[in-house]
Amino acid sequence: MGSSTGSMAFRMAALSSLKIPSFRWLWFGNFFSFNSMQMQMVARGWLVYAMSDSPMALGFVSAGFGLPMLVFSLFGGTIADRVRKRNIILVTQSCMACMALAITLLIQTEMIRIWHLFISSCVAGVIFSFMGPARSAFLVELVEEKDFLNAVSLQSMAMNICRIGSPALAGVLLKVIGIPGVFWIVTASYFCVVLTTLKIPPGDHMAAKADAPMLAEILAGVRFVKGNKIIVSLLIMSFVPILLVMPHQMLMPVFARTVFEAGETGLGLLMSASGVGALIGSMITATMGDYRRKGVLMLISGGGFGAFLIPFAMSASLSPAAIYLLFVGASSSIFMSLNNTLLMSNTPEDLMGRVMSIFMMTFGLMPLGTVPSGILAEIIGAPLTVAGGGVLLVLFLLVIGSWQPIIRRLE
Repeated sequence: MGSSTGSMAFRMAALSSLKIPSFRWLWFGNFFSFNSMQMQMVARGWLVYAMSDSPMALGFVSAGFGLPMLVFSLFGGTIADRVRKRNIILVTQSCMACMALAITLLIQTEMIRIWHLFISSCVAGVIFSFMGPARSAFLVELVEEKDFLNAVSLQSMAMNICRIGSPALAGVLLKVIGIPGVFWIVTASYFCVVLTTLKIPPGDHMAAKADAPMLAEILAGVRFVKGNKIIVSLLIMSFVPILLVMPHQMLMPVFARTVFEAGETGLGLLMSASGVGALIGSMITATMGDYRRKGVLMLISGGGFGAFLIPFAMSASLSPAAIYLLFVGASSSIFMSLNNTLLMSNTPEDLMGRVMSIFMMTFGLMPLGTVPSGILAEIIGAPLTVAGGGVLLVLFLLVIGSWQPIIRRLE
């Protein structure tokens, strides 16, 4: 009876924000959105490689998503502070659904070309530049501040479930129903996002003046960030791992094929281990409630992120490497959830969109981080590249924890 009661309390704590109807619909919409993106990534990559037989074409199409985010995210965040965020999400997700439908019809009619996929990737990057900040900032309108960590963790949980299951599902379905069939499921998922968003009340206008010049509003957001040591430190802490250690995911095929000589099965095991670890990490943070020492835990989990990458990179066989990746995934998920939560709790609501737009630019930095890591891996090998990134991340967090003691005191 005691263990049953404890298990029930654990589940209730982990899912507490889902009791709020508006957040529940947002969560379902995000789940469908993450599923669409993950399935599309697999199916589009397979299609591009089948059409071109070129790894360069794969990189070219993938980079199309990230680069527009560096250009348009600040505009997206500013607009999110001027109009109702729910309406931004509705419009942008409708655009994603319509674009997915257009690509699916081109595939179905065998009229698809590589340039269609590149253009659609670029357009998706532009759309995400407006949708991402609005979706992140909208969360603070739906839940109370004490529930921020739980809500962010549940969002992370949805993403990690899709990160584990959706690529595998897409891989199976490619054999069963083919590329057009998978793209029809992707399109249907995007339209499900639209339907769930319609169930959310529009929300309120923010305090930003709708008639204020766009550039002035962007500069106001930048000035706030520059003048706030906490926000600057948290944003730097979100950017640095993207450049130093996140590229290890891009190097997984090298470890599977060359280092461990485990082939496609080994690659699947490594990717799944990291995803399962991330899911466990998001479940842990979802049960913390309004944990008081978030700053300290963020520094510790970030250090764990880098530290566990070192023995992973130095592993001589697949099994211990997969175990280390479980801890890498869990610690990275805890770190990113806490970083996101602290950004939101230390930002005024009327500036939330602009601050989160800078945070969302990390997605655009991912392709840039893979370039130096790929070059370095060619020169010194993937194990030393990944281990070196882990060491640098640990040292960086030790420095920023000492240099900015206010980070350790964040609640």
